[in-house]
Amino acid sequence: MTKIHELHESTVSRLIEQALFEDLGFGDITTESIIPVDSLATAHIISNDAGVIAGLEIAGLVYRYIDMQITFSSLVRDGDAVESGQTIAHIHGPLRGLVQGKQTSINFLMRMSGIASLIRQYVDEVKGTNTMITGTRHTVPTLRMIDHFALKAGGGMVRSFGIDEEIVITADHVLAAGGYSQAVEKAFKFLECEKMNKPVGVEVHTFDQIREILDHADKLHRIILVGFPPSVISQAVDAIAGKTKVEATGNITPKNVRDIAEAGVHYIAIPEATHSPRAVTFTFRVSS
Repeated sequence: MTKIHELHESTVSRLIEQALFEDLGFGDITTESIIPVDSLATAHIISNDAGVIAGLEIAGLVYRYIDMQITFSSLVRDGDAVESGQTIAHIHGPLRGLVQGKQTSINFLMRMSGIASLIRQYVDEVKGTNTMITGTRHTVPTLRMIDHFALKAGGGMVRSFGIDEEIVITADHVLAAGGYSQAVEKAFKFLECEKMNKPVGVEVHTFDQIREILDHADKLHRIILVGFPPSVISQAVDAIAGKTKVEATGNITPKNVRDIAEAGVHYIAIPEATHSPRAVTFTFRVSS
């Protein structure tokens, strides 16, 4: 699995610096007023919930920014499933630094583990099929890198980071172009003129739109079924008849995702994984 430090270093550094400044401002005056400079301690991070862990590396990097004397020891790895009450990390060093880094490191862990845990539910449900669970661009602004890292920790697939990596034709583009055929033709003409080799996907919302796009389907990377009722997705897959790959998104839950996968789609996109994950919570406990 990709490591946090293998991602764009300047982006990760900027995120950590912004997060620490957001929390500490120009100094943690409570900690500085109460905790002696020379106090040493060990702290433990304990998961309050069962789930999938993500964010341990970035939590460790937070403490490197706080104080290089602090050691962060993970007891599990990003992507591991844990039980409620399980200790996932020990942190040792100056007590001031342990306390000052507490909230920022926990905040990263809560969100990232929430994403990984939710996406793992979907991944587990479609095991044994040929369907891949993917993320989307429905991420918190500036946090897409870590949101996508968490998706991968949960077993999901990240197809592209930004819209510069592929063409995805939506209803807005179709309206502007005057129809599906016109939009697709414009997209491929642009790629040819710019000498680009990028995948092209098209979102459709109705069977009529599928029929309109079928003449172009063999040139597409995928047709994206948006909001199709699960009961009719197999009919949509049959209509596309293997001319291109099929993705489903919208109206998908852990309860129906297996049926959708067995209908024959290649990808299932879960925007909820990054736009509204339920956080995994943690306890930060300092040993005397």
